[in-house]
Amino acid sequence: MSANASGLFSRVAQALALRRNVAMLLVMLILVGTGEKLFQRFLPLYLTKLGAGALVVGLYGFMENALGALYALPGGTLTDRLGHRTSLLLFAVLNLVGYAVLAIPFWPAVLVAITLSMAWSQLSLPATFSLVAEQLPKGKRVMGLAVQAIIRRVPMALGPVVGGMVFAAYGIVAGMPRVLLAAAALTLLAVFLQMRLARPEKIKAYEPLHPLQLWRTFRPELRRLLVSDILIRFCEQIPNAFVILWVVDRAKRTDLEFGWLTAIEMAAAASLYIPVALWADARARQAPGGENVVALATERKPFVIATFCFFTAFPVILYFAAGWRGLVAAFIVRGLKEFGEPSRKATIVDLAAEGVKARTVGLYYMIRDVTVAFAALGGGWLWAINPALNLWTAFAFGIAGTLIYAMSSARTPP
Repeated sequence: MSANASGLFSRVAQALALRRNVAMLLVMLILVGTGEKLFQRFLPLYLTKLGAGALVVGLYGFMENALGALYALPGGTLTDRLGHRTSLLLFAVLNLVGYAVLAIPFWPAVLVAITLSMAWSQLSLPATFSLVAEQLPKGKRVMGLAVQAIIRRVPMALGPVVGGMVFAAYGIVAGMPRVLLAAAALTLLAVFLQMRLARPEKIKAYEPLHPLQLWRTFRPELRRLLVSDILIRFCEQIPNAFVILWVVDRAKRTDLEFGWLTAIEMAAAASLYIPVALWADARARQAPGGENVVALATERKPFVIATFCFFTAFPVILYFAAGWRGLVAAFIVRGLKEFGEPSRKATIVDLAAEGVKARTVGLYYMIRDVTVAFAALGGGWLWAINPALNLWTAFAFGIAGTLIYAMSSARTPP
């Protein structure tokens, strides 16, 4: 590589907040994530083809959120205790076991399988946050999380399209073993690369903390964000498992068209990350109070409010969507909800106490997702009454969450 090319690569890596172990994390996010997304958004439809009703689909949504919540704190604890590299490999192995169970064409087996097949994405969340916090300064964390978010959207865009093609060709029941085999191959490749290329890390001293002790380390600003975030996720999760049913059954679109709508959503999200991260990090570096975490949270607040507004708008726009163009517009808005997500995540990391950042992220997500799991379960009940009631109830929760966060005020930093 020439000196000019090497210098350009170094500048790009610095601008995008890339370090070697962060880069290896991104590789795992692409490979394991693509495997998961080949089938994940089709699972509600798969359940119905196996004979499950609307309440079982709602139970699936409940389990998806509840398990994510229950896995978050153990994921953070294992990360703080074992280190990022070892914990990520362990979580990937659990995924492989889940894929084997998911191949059984029996809807109760599907519900059992998701307890394992979603292990990597849920258990690894605290690890991905804390790795960014550990390796990057506060003024580059939004960029680090934004690049991570872009990489996460590659599988979200690619996986459903490829999965949709397989299911269109073979049917969702016959096609499921094929996509699961591909998912397992991608996960094995990710494990191999992580073992060969990631640098060993120095594991810090581990201080055991009871969850209540950990909760006491939460700043008031972090607690207020958590309350609003819970309400916003009610808005998201009440209709989430039923979006594919709205598109396929009510709007009369195909599985493949739903895959393309998902790709459009992810493209809209990906287009925002870098410019918004540059903007948010620039504001953070210029914040009065410098590195004060409360000042940083205040500077990032407008970005978080904007993302809450897009969450709120999606169910209403989906309800009024008429034809293909209307659905495209709805899914673009669904993608734009990522506008302030890296800023929200950076705020959580910044406000977390030193030495317990992975566990703080884990406890935050455990509290949020345990609560929000009941929204997904209630979503099945609302859908059974009337699909429109499902969407309008979600909208009401979005309005509440956005207003509460917008009206809350941070303490004046010293």
